[in-house]
Amino acid sequence: MKLSNEARVGLMVTVSFTVFLLLVGVLAKINVAQSGYRLKVYFGFLNDLRISAPVKIAGGIRIGQVEEISQSAEKTEVTVWIDRKFKLIRPTKFAIFTTGIIGEKYINVFVPPSIDVDDFLGDGDKVYGIDPPSFDQMMLTFQGFMQDQSGGEILAQIFQNSNKFVANLNRLVDENRYDVKQSVSTARVMIETMSTDTKILIEQLNLLTRNLAQISERNKEEVSITMRNLSEVSAELNKVIFRIESGRGTLGKLLTDEEVYNNLRDASIYARDLFYSLKQDPSKLFYRTKQ
Repeated sequence: MKLSNEARVGLMVTVSFTVFLLLVGVLAKINVAQSGYRLKVYFGFLNDLRISAPVKIAGGIRIGQVEEISQSAEKTEVTVWIDRKFKLIRPTKFAIFTTGIIGEKYINVFVPPSIDVDDFLGDGDKVYGIDPPSFDQMMLTFQGFMQDQSGGEILAQIFQNSNKFVANLNRLVDENRYDVKQSVSTARVMIETMSTDTKILIEQLNLLTRNLAQISERNKEEVSITMRNLSEVSAELNKVIFRIESGRGTLGKLLTDEEVYNNLRDASIYARDLFYSLKQDPSKLFYRTKQ
């Protein structure tokens, strides 16, 4: 059976394209093997992580991808390929994240701060990843708190308690309706009164401020003169105090000269004796005592 020219051309194109794809795949694998390294990351829960999922650092920079997912004992083994230009230190953490709320799953890489660290992860190293939280796990935890009761029973109890609370609240309001109304009326009157009083107080304060400003402006010269007079009086008082402390003048002598103080004390004693003697015998004031 002879093939037409069109069939031959189509067959040649198909074979050529297939060979081209095979060559691209082989070269890509060779290139990947030469420019990266592989790590074994173990997870207990993948949360629908798939092969070819990206591996990102800081949630944005793509540094590799997931190559293989297999089961190893109780853990799930995820083989990831990392670009060789990204060197990860050994304390690096791996966790499964989701892009947005319902986006694709990817492995996020946390690199802790480090200085002068030479211990890096290499080809074939094994690390343990951080399992992602899931809604099912949260529901299981919630179910454990419910003490073997179904969710429907819990919801029914919640609604019953809510109805009881609303009924008790309504009964309380009905029983104390008059008091509540009086309290609301009193509060409203107090608020209105406080609002009026506050408005009046603000007006009075504004008026006082304006009056003080006017008084200050009108009596600026008098205030200045008074301040100058006070300054002069203070200077004179300072001079007087200086003279007293220096022993000048009668008051200064009295305060600083010990002899003047003694004379005044003796005179006071003599005068006291004289007055006492005259009080006992007033005739001494008119008759001199015979010698």
